[in-house]
Amino acid sequence: MCPKFSGGALHTVKSFLEQGKTVCFSGTPCQIEGLKCYLKKDYENLITVDVVCRAVPSSLIFRKYVEFQEQKLADKIKTVRFRDKYYGYKYSTMNIITDRNHGNYHQGVESDPWLRAFFSNICDRPSCHNCRFRNQYRVSDFTIWDCFHVGRFSKELDNDKGATRVLVHTDKGRKIFEHIKKNFAFVEVTPEEAVAGAKEMQESVKADERRQAFFEDANRISGEELFQKYFPSTFRVKAEHCIRLACYRLGIYSVAKKLYVRLTHKY
Repeated sequence: MCPKFSGGALHTVKSFLEQGKTVCFSGTPCQIEGLKCYLKKDYENLITVDVVCRAVPSSLIFRKYVEFQEQKLADKIKTVRFRDKYYGYKYSTMNIITDRNHGNYHQGVESDPWLRAFFSNICDRPSCHNCRFRNQYRVSDFTIWDCFHVGRFSKELDNDKGATRVLVHTDKGRKIFEHIKKNFAFVEVTPEEAVAGAKEMQESVKADERRQAFFEDANRISGEELFQKYFPSTFRVKAEHCIRLACYRLGIYSVAKKLYVRLTHKY
C-alpha cells in the first residue's frame, strides 16, 4: 500500500518530468515512497532526497501554536524559523518574526511550547507511531539528516555552524555526489558509522499517553488555553532556559550538552 500524499504535488512532479525538466524532490521517507508509487517507473531526470524524520506533527496543533504566539506577542507572525542558529547549531531555536518584535524571539526545546509539544510526541500523526519507512536502506538517491556529533568524525567540521550526514543509495546518487563534492567540506565514513546511535533511522516514536485528551482539547479551546494547560511556562522551564543561556555565554554549552546526553540519553 502506498502512503497518502497530495495528488496535486505529485501531478506537478510527473508533469515536469515528462516535459524533460530535472526535478529534485525532497521530503520525508514516506513521501518519497509515495512519489515512487505514484510514478510507477524510474525517471533519469528525477533526483530524490529523503530527510530523516522524527515524526510528522499535526497542522492543527501548529495553527493553535501560531494563534497562541500571536496573542502573546500582540502582533501577526510574518515568519517562523524552526531551526534558527542564533545561539549556534547545537542550541538551535524557534525564531518568530513579527513587525513589532523584529525577530527577537529565540526559544529552544526546553522552553518553546511548539518544540516541547513536538518532542513530547503528543502531536504526531498516528502513523508515525508505527512507521514502516524507518530503515537504513531507502528508495531515495540520498538520505540526509543532522550530525550534531560531527566531532566524532572531524574536529575541523565541529564549528557549531551545522553539519549534515548524507547516505548515498543509488548509482545516480553517487554520480551526482562526485560532481558536487568539490563545493563543500566533507569527511567520508562508512554507512554503519554514519547511522550508529541514530534511533530516528530505525525506531518509531511512542505516543504520549495524553495525546487523545490533548487533541480533544485542541478542538474545543483556544491555542493559549491549550499550551498553558499542557506546556505551561513553569519555574523549572524558565530555570532550564536560563541555565542553557548561561552555558552558551560562558562558552561551555557544547561540553555541558555532551554530558547531559551521556547522562540522560536524550538530546
